[in-house]
Amino acid sequence: MKNSATRVILEKIGELGFVTLDAFFPKKYTRALPARKLFGLDSAPKISPQTFSSILSRLKRQVIVAREKRNNKNGWILTTKGEKFMGGAYRKEEKNIPPRDGIQRIVVFDIPERERRKRDVLRFELISSGFEQLQKSVWIADRPMTEEFIALLDNLRLRSHVHIFTVQKHGTLQNKH
Repeated sequence: MKNSATRVILEKIGELGFVTLDAFFPKKYTRALPARKLFGLDSAPKISPQTFSSILSRLKRQVIVAREKRNNKNGWILTTKGEKFMGGAYRKEEKNIPPRDGIQRIVVFDIPERERRKRDVLRFELISSGFEQLQKSVWIADRPMTEEFIALLDNLRLRSHVHIFTVQKHGTLQNKH
């Protein structure tokens, strides 16, 4: 299983704790490029959507991964058996992520093109902190920001490019169906 598609899928689910299929496919959309870089998909073995789905179905039957729904999106997580299967290398580090508190936070950033690497680092940190992308540079989650995240902004000298908002009241279109 050294460099197999199964190992790549398990490693990525283990590293992030929660992965949606949208993070992997399709390649043609520019909004998927940061996630593809993050997952190393372009350098990983080529995995067709059918093969990917087949592998996940098999891993689910073996109780190595499980489907989970978060913020109305279906995704995959490693089970306890999956963590053992991977040698415990991907234990969730969610203890460093503040628990959900139901208060929406929106992170908006505008980082110049010449600082693209900083943007990629910021996106990786947002994903790792449980944030989901709303638009290209707009992310949302229902948990507080960590001190490490604020320190990262300072270290990268991005404070003036990043704005964090707390949503106290949901918009008028939220429940109109």
